[in-house]
Amino acid sequence: MLYKVCCFLNRTALVMPKCMKRSVKLAIVLAYMVFAQQSAAQASNPVDTLAAQDARLAAVSARMLTGNSHLCRRHMPITGLVLHSSDQYRGGAAGHAFGNGEVAVEAVVPGSVADVSGIKVNDGISAIAGQPFTTPGGGLLRDSAYSALAELADASAIEITITREGAEKTISFVAPTGCRALVEVLSDRGINARSDGRVIQVSYGLAEAANDSELAVIFAHEMGHLVLEHRRRLEAEGVQKGFLGEFGKNRRLNRQVELEADRIAVHLLANAGYDPGIAASFWRTKLGRRAGGGILRSGIYPSPEARAALSEKEIAEHIAGRERPSNAEHLMALRDQPFD
Repeated sequence: MLYKVCCFLNRTALVMPKCMKRSVKLAIVLAYMVFAQQSAAQASNPVDTLAAQDARLAAVSARMLTGNSHLCRRHMPITGLVLHSSDQYRGGAAGHAFGNGEVAVEAVVPGSVADVSGIKVNDGISAIAGQPFTTPGGGLLRDSAYSALAELADASAIEITITREGAEKTISFVAPTGCRALVEVLSDRGINARSDGRVIQVSYGLAEAANDSELAVIFAHEMGHLVLEHRRRLEAEGVQKGFLGEFGKNRRLNRQVELEADRIAVHLLANAGYDPGIAASFWRTKLGRRAGGGILRSGIYPSPEARAALSEKEIAEHIAGRERPSNAEHLMALRDQPFD
């Protein structure tokens, strides 16, 4: 992860760590606190403000997940849809978005297969592959919908039944395959990002502060954790996070995976068509220094300048002058090896 994350008021995902489970997406009472620095007009509709950042992150993630599909062991169709559900909100905070059903389209990535197929924001989603989705175990409808989509990685075509202004229609399209990950913006004004191996999250504050290239670097680092399966590998070693993560073996291995994520991030960027040099540039910006922890940086994380230098070294030794896409064999080999 870029730095420690404070989990509050975030949105749940398919499989999430304890601090992220069963949370709620933007309660009205807290919306004005979360978006206090926005203009009065923006703060009056924080759900739409958050949706704009979700759409930006979705566009970056679609490019990154498809461009690096060959490096991942788990896949999903990349549709360009960002979904949400009414049970993520309290007090009707987003009632305007669910006139067509309890699961609705929050955003559509421009130029994606969903966009080209005519799916629009606020369309209701009533069935995927002909099957309505339920919430076994008390989960969220949004999660069930994403899970149903993710299981169609090998399908020849994706069928989604939408509802718009009372009329139901089934739309079919062929979607590219990409790495499997649920991607979302947290309603948190901190400068945070994290990945748990299945979910990649970026705080609203960080997404808002970053331009598109910087957002790609942030995402690439978190995706590096997913591609190299760091959560699985650390758990196998019994590595602790939090306070205990700052000491001994915990600290050494937590730092190692951060270095690995920085190194593979430049390969992920290159494979997605970005200039991998934007990684080094990011760590030298004011935002990069803040995302790197500033003067209160945990010992797990190298200094921003060290991260920039590591990115440049990786590019010089393993990317510059080589054919694309990069398979990053020297890093991918670590995925199935024990830690040193």
